[in-house]
Amino acid sequence: MTAVASVSKQPNIIFILADDLGWNDVSWHNADMPTYNMEQLAREGIILDQSYSQQVCTPSRAALLTGKYPFHIGRQKRALKPLQPTGLQLNLTTIPQQLKRLGYNTHIVGKWHLGYCAWEYTPTRRGFDSFLGFYLGSENHFSHARDYKTNPEDPPEFYDFRENEDVARTDYQGVYSTTIFRKRSKDIIADVAEERALNAYQNYDPFFLYLSFQATHAPLQARAEMLAKIPQTGNPARDIYKAMVLDMDIAIADIVQTLKDTELYNDTIIVFTSDNGGAISHGGSNFPLRGTKGTLFEGGTRSVTFVHGPNILSRANVVNTNLVHITDWMPTLLSMAGYQGDASADLGLDGIDQWAAINNNENVRDEMVYNLKVDPISGAVRVGPHKIIFGKKFNKQGWYDTDNTAVQCQALKKDKKLKRKTKIKNDDSLIARQRREADFHKRISQTKRKNELKKKTYTHKKRDKRTKKYNYHHTKIERKQKKMSKQRDRNMDKKKKQKQKKIMQTQTNKKKDKKEKNKIKRTIEKEKRKKKKKKEKGESSSKDNKKRGNARENLKESNIINKSERRLQKMNDRNETKKDKKITKVWENWLPQPSSESQKILRLRMDDCNWEDFSDSGHSESTNLIPRNALQVGDMVELIEPMLNPFNISSEDEDSEFDLNLPYEQSDVNIEKRFDKLDIAMYNVIEDPNEKIDLRFDLPHIFSKLRARAIYHLKHVVPEDFPPQDFSGHPRNFQGYFSPGWCEPKYS
Repeated sequence: MTAVASVSKQPNIIFILADDLGWNDVSWHNADMPTYNMEQLAREGIILDQSYSQQVCTPSRAALLTGKYPFHIGRQKRALKPLQPTGLQLNLTTIPQQLKRLGYNTHIVGKWHLGYCAWEYTPTRRGFDSFLGFYLGSENHFSHARDYKTNPEDPPEFYDFRENEDVARTDYQGVYSTTIFRKRSKDIIADVAEERALNAYQNYDPFFLYLSFQATHAPLQARAEMLAKIPQTGNPARDIYKAMVLDMDIAIADIVQTLKDTELYNDTIIVFTSDNGGAISHGGSNFPLRGTKGTLFEGGTRSVTFVHGPNILSRANVVNTNLVHITDWMPTLLSMAGYQGDASADLGLDGIDQWAAINNNENVRDEMVYNLKVDPISGAVRVGPHKIIFGKKFNKQGWYDTDNTAVQCQALKKDKKLKRKTKIKNDDSLIARQRREADFHKRISQTKRKNELKKKTYTHKKRDKRTKKYNYHHTKIERKQKKMSKQRDRNMDKKKKQKQKKIMQTQTNKKKDKKEKNKIKRTIEKEKRKKKKKKEKGESSSKDNKKRGNARENLKESNIINKSERRLQKMNDRNETKKDKKITKVWENWLPQPSSESQKILRLRMDDCNWEDFSDSGHSESTNLIPRNALQVGDMVELIEPMLNPFNISSEDEDSEFDLNLPYEQSDVNIEKRFDKLDIAMYNVIEDPNEKIDLRFDLPHIFSKLRARAIYHLKHVVPEDFPPQDFSGHPRNFQGYFSPGWCEPKYS
């Protein structure tokens, strides 16, 4: 069916996709995160609490733009590498292509990551009128280049930044990517406002802006100006990550302000989401959800999402708990834009139109496939609240609290009063918002109460006064009695403790006395024996006596030295055990346990905490063990290779989705038999979103239903389109630029 716009006014659509933003990386889930502008937009709109993306970049972007599950279009395996000769198949229709048919101008700003080896795969050939950004999955946020040195003669980096189809260096190289993308988005809005101003009837073509931020993807790079606004902690990777998030938050606020200034705000709907869970390897956090980017646990797939459009949405300040998948955005956006008919049925999409559901709080999706792979079999499927996850091994399957990785020096302080004060201070920042809300509700209830009291008659007032007086005296007496009983208990406890202390003291004193007596007895007996021997042998020469005396003194000295060494050793052992207890508290719930190297790093940090003077080593006295100035180069702050994180997770692990290079399975073997040999778990992700209680054996009837659905979908998985890299497309062959024109495009 051809796309036709309905008669009602079409809204402008801004779709914002953050890169690797975790569940715990926004202020409405974690008060320490600096996303106050985004939170305001989310609170004024609809927060989608059960919204999901794919596990990594390319599969998510493919699902978003096509409305199809990646395992139905061959994009289920990992993020694309720079020199893979493939892209988004040309037989697939994209959101911008459909929106153009509905009269929209379409723009992409930011990251593409859907293949570029042929010009036909690039954004301006897939429905976008304009493009400013980069083709690859990651690059330097300032230089817009990527290290891809494969020959000794190669330069250290190769450039990847385009305006439409041309290489763009002037005005862009050396400028932070978030700054560039913010400015370009504002310019697009300003151009639309200008077009409207020139029209006699104030008419203009609606626009679709796909703002695909590079933040917060690795490498960890931020503007020094932003990092200065972040309170310093003992985790420099997390601090830089927060600075990247803050920059993105300010950029979004600036874009919204431009909409308001140009009077386009009331005609625009904004959708915000993330392409996958946070990358633990580079300071992201999904806590308390389980897993990281690249896994099919909730932490790897559940994305922070909201819809904002005060004059377009029928309701606001709502948390929607209905199931939404990234494939749903294509039919939903088309519905917003006025598509006539059922886009999912007409275009053969896996996504479901959620527009009416978002507005009216209806649940239209009951089943969702997280992802599926066949060789070897792995994946996850959800039906209702229940989720089944399966594979050969659930690698890197823990709960990672990134905000709690640094071993703080304050943890070693013995001043309990000071510890309590700092804890209260931290708690205040976490519950400040809740307290304000509580105060607000309290004030309202107080005013209500006052109004009700005014309505009461004099007799009621008198009766109330009497009962209050009566209650007051009774409560006073009760309080006094409780206080006295508590005091009695305390005194009793005190006396008991004192008694026990006395008993212990007397026992220790007796033991000491006994030891001393025994010692004295032994010495007396020794002396007696010596006297006897002397009498028997006769008096020895004075020289012999001197020698013996010296030998005795030397023996005494060596005994004293041995004793002090033993004492020192005992003290060191005690300190080590204390240290171990402190460290094990940090990784109590981690699965897998941190590596021995990570443990060594933590122990070294704890040793540093024992230093009396921190300033000589450039360390801050409270928490930080790495000075910030060591990470700064001009206006840029970077941590290209973060120290080995205690979770022992690398970005390569996350990008490869923790594939273990398991042996190839014979596909002719019955799929049910292969499935039943896997490691399988089942969770209720509504009641247990942290995925801690495996219900596989508790609810066998539900498990069998989920198993049947998983096997059904596994039988419909298309082969992976994931060819090996072709080095004929290396940028050294294209004047140092990552460029198209070195592969044949695929149509199916």
